[in-house]
Amino acid sequence: MESAEEFAKKTFDYIVVGGGLVGLALATLLARDTAVSVGVIEAGSKKDDETITIPGMVARRLGDPEYDWALKTTPQKNADNREMAIHRGKMLGGSGGLHFMIFTRGSRVEYDGWEKLGVKGWGWNAMRSAIDASEVWTPPTQSAAAHHADAVAESHGKDGYIKTFAFPEHSDLVHPYVSTLNELGIPTNKSDSSGNNIGVWSATGSIDPITKERSWSPNAYYEKVSHQTNITVLTGARAHRVLLSDGEGVDVRAIGVKYSVGGQKYTVNVSREVVLSAGALQTPQLLELSGIGNPKLLRELGIPVHVDLPGVGENFQEHYSLTVHGELKSADHISPEALFNPEFAKAELDKYHKTKTGMFSTLFGTFCFASARQFIPEATFTRLLASLDEALQAPEIQSSPYKPWYDLQREFLVRDEIGQIEIAFSPAWMHEGCKKEKSRHFTMALFIQRPWSRGYVHAKSANIEDPPEIEPNTLTSPADIDTIILVEAIKFAMKIASTGKFGDLVEEFLVPSPTSTDEQLVEYVKKTVRCALHPAGSAAMLPRGAQGVLDDELKVYGTSNLRVADASMFPTALGTHPQATLYGLAHRAADFITGR
Repeated sequence: MESAEEFAKKTFDYIVVGGGLVGLALATLLARDTAVSVGVIEAGSKKDDETITIPGMVARRLGDPEYDWALKTTPQKNADNREMAIHRGKMLGGSGGLHFMIFTRGSRVEYDGWEKLGVKGWGWNAMRSAIDASEVWTPPTQSAAAHHADAVAESHGKDGYIKTFAFPEHSDLVHPYVSTLNELGIPTNKSDSSGNNIGVWSATGSIDPITKERSWSPNAYYEKVSHQTNITVLTGARAHRVLLSDGEGVDVRAIGVKYSVGGQKYTVNVSREVVLSAGALQTPQLLELSGIGNPKLLRELGIPVHVDLPGVGENFQEHYSLTVHGELKSADHISPEALFNPEFAKAELDKYHKTKTGMFSTLFGTFCFASARQFIPEATFTRLLASLDEALQAPEIQSSPYKPWYDLQREFLVRDEIGQIEIAFSPAWMHEGCKKEKSRHFTMALFIQRPWSRGYVHAKSANIEDPPEIEPNTLTSPADIDTIILVEAIKFAMKIASTGKFGDLVEEFLVPSPTSTDEQLVEYVKKTVRCALHPAGSAAMLPRGAQGVLDDELKVYGTSNLRVADASMFPTALGTHPQATLYGLAHRAADFITGR
């Protein structure tokens, strides 16, 4: 690590702004060529304590300002006027240190759908190859395979960086739960990474199979090059803006980055390219503070306009989630609720340190991805489609530059290969209000995978220290389809809890009440829906005339050497956890930059 002063004295070939999940991986890939110099500017510091590295301690740092930017949305008028927390990692490795380590691919149809929007070269074959290049997969244990973890080697990479391994410990509830889903028409998926993730399966995670620690960009990528003199990572440094000069023709050129450390401002120069990798919430803010965006907004903020690009900050999409809970008849099930007992938790942590086994070595992750017709009754689905089709005829949608997106969303809604909801099953209810000390519970976290609600992220001032305005427009979808899908997902969860072998184990569905009316379920959705750690789309890779910000090689329109590499480039939200796609993005970006 160098001082801010020493960093500023250099002229780097490449500067990556944001040393997060994608940025640090990308910087590592660029630094493989020791003939080039790479600088990384990261606002957070290195965090590798056990609350980050141990799987069973996941989520303990959410909201902690030492680890999390702790950003919030504007008050959401359709969600009980609540400001929603929207967590982003503030550390080397970024949100890769906060997320739940799920390493899953999107579906073949979705990646190919990006190309239908005018994005070339980002279909399933290209993305599968890039994700494979990021992965070092280890086959699941016999137990994990028996609990429906992906054991198909052809669906994974073996020579990459991120070590992946199926979660090694499982609850005894998994088999009856899967059996019930099968009874309800949800198949068991033998390889969720194959390009078809529909069905129920247990997760592969970004976990080192030997150390049982989180595998992420700091230890899987950066450690391979950290000894090299051609890569310099500056932590605790806040990028303020990209410095631009007139380029050849109409394109402007990035010539450096202005940043600060401890209140002192500095400038560092670049000779080849700048890559913004600050995430879907802060990359659009940096673009705008650099003079790239909607001229009207920039002028209101007193920022000189360098590139007229009104798509910056628009197209913002987020998965939304909520949880439902129930109580089990027996208290003898294998459950992380046992960790509420301090003596048991201490014994389990000692076991982890000595043997790398036990509850701290794993997450309890069994997932169901369901297409619309798999969880919405046919009559309800027919009415939903009719209402939606009527709403899509509205003039503002028909004349929208995003109309191809609406058309694609409509197509995906009726396709059986596209997950519209995710159900993440946990054999626990991590709440503090439980009055029955020895009771055992279950939680189903319900995620809408292809939200229709779209929002924006914009700078609120010309000062980088002012957080951006984050407006997801939660539950403002045409025909109220997002709300309806979540209501139907709750009903399906209730059906799971009252059916088959799993239903036989359930004492009571507690929250929300199983006697709730549709109107009461709508109110439950509004009061409990939240952001799901998957923000995307706010600097979209789309044609410029369709409010696009990036071309097919991630270059910002109107610039000659400025790119974006983070989830803000997603043209549409993907029906999956984004981690694997983002590591694949780092590899694609490196290939574009180096001309491979």
